[in-house]
This record gives sequence, C-alpha cells and structure tokens, in this order.
Amino acid sequence: MASVYSGRVVLNDLNPVVRDLPSWWDGPPTFDVKPLNSATRPDFERFAVVVRFAHAGTGEQIRLRYQVFGTTSYATALMSAEQTALGTSLSGPKAGDQVLYYNQNAGGGAAPYISEALVRVGETVIVVVWARVDAYASTSSLGKVAATAATRLKSSTSGKLHVSPAPSPEPALVANADTRMEILTAGFTFSSPTGSKDWITAFYGGSSGLSQGVYLNFESDTGQYVGAFGNGTRGVLVVCRSSAPGEQAGRSCESSLVRVIDGWRASLAG
Repeated sequence: MASVYSGRVVLNDLNPVVRDLPSWWDGPPTFDVKPLNSATRPDFERFAVVVRFAHAGTGEQIRLRYQVFGTTSYATALMSAEQTALGTSLSGPKAGDQVLYYNQNAGGGAAPYISEALVRVGETVIVVVWARVDAYASTSSLGKVAATAATRLKSSTSGKLHVSPAPSPEPALVANADTRMEILTAGFTFSSPTGSKDWITAFYGGSSGLSQGVYLNFESDTGQYVGAFGNGTRGVLVVCRSSAPGEQAGRSCESSLVRVIDGWRASLAG
C-alpha cells in the first residue's frame, strides 16, 4: 500500500487542468484496508486508496480511487465489465495499460456533471471522478489527470519514486470498531496565534454542538459526525462517516470520535 500511496496524484499535479489552483484543497485520504468493509470486500480485492481534492466555495471535486486486485486478470475483467455496463468509451488521451472515459449526469446535487476515467495499470484500476457544477470536464483535461496518475503509480511501484515511511499512529488516534465507518482527519496551520479559536468561532460559534472550544455534532445534511478543535495556530477537523456512498454514519462513531478527539487534543497540547 505504501508504494500506491506514494505514487498518488498530489495537488500540484492538477495545476495544468484546474482553474484557480490556490482555491483547491487537498482532502484527507481513505485507506480502504481490512477491517474496513470486511463484510462486503471481495476476496480478490486486496485494498484501495482514495485521494480527494475540493474547489473551495463550490461543489466541484476531483477524487481518485486506486483499487488494487490480486491479479491483472481481475483488473482487466473489471474494465470489461464497466465497458459492458456503461457502453462505448469517449475518445480521450491514452493512459496506463488501458483507459475508458465516460460522462454521466448525477441528476442532482451541487455538482451533477460527472466525468469519469478508468485507468488500468497492471493489477490496479484507478477511477478518476471529476464532478463539476456547470458542465462536463473535457476528456483532454480529464485525460491529463488520468495519465499523470498512471505515470506516477508506475514510477512508484517500479521503485523509481520513493517516500519516507509515515510514523505509526498512536493507539488513541485510531479507534473504530464498525467496519463500515471511517474516521478522516485534516489539519490546518493558521498564521495568527489565535487562528484556531477564530476559525472555531467563525464556523461553529453559534452551534449547540460547541462546548469548551470543541465542536462535536451529527450533521444531518451530510449524514456525518463532525468534530473541530485546535490549539493556537493549529486546527483539526475530524469526520466520522460511512464508507458506503449515501449511507449515514452509525452511532458507533460517537465513542470512537470522542476518543480520537481526546487523542489529538493531547497531541496538540504536547
């Protein structure tokens, strides 16, 4: 998994294709490994990594899911199944060992124009989804993201690209017993020494979920549990949600999220 994550698309890779790159944010990744989704994970799927980017102030998003299978034949079979289900691919740039392009209208939501590329690199299928507000992304722009994703992944898995290993997380920071729920954490650094307090006050100051400088609440519009807190120049946003699209977070998030928040607050204080 380390080689896949180190070979992921990063925010600067989007510079040639997105408008107003400084307004784009690099969201927290998802590491879809056991026990997450153990009950529904096919035996031939080894793991998946999801990276996501959001255009601040809009509904526009780009996300990439790197789905790694046990063999290349499984990955090839998935590509064939997708092509059978979705029809003839749109014309677009070559990427990886095989690539398919499609446009689909979600029929609702803030960004209903969904452009999708499926790129196979050996036993890995990278699904690139670009959700836009007003029109589909061009296949040339989507293809640049797809080609970059394939090239970086090949460089990483072949040993040409290296990354320092991440430290093992503290036990208090990884708490979740429900295999359908995931906890995502994003950190912020502010220029002002009161930045985290100002952020909490501006976004959550009028909420009943705010207590002693910590915001913790279930947000019904997104179906997620959200926690926000900080110390000085550093702020942390923690979300517990279902890994299944469209499913609301379960009550199992509550105790897990409190434990994670306590662990992070102790870490910030240190």
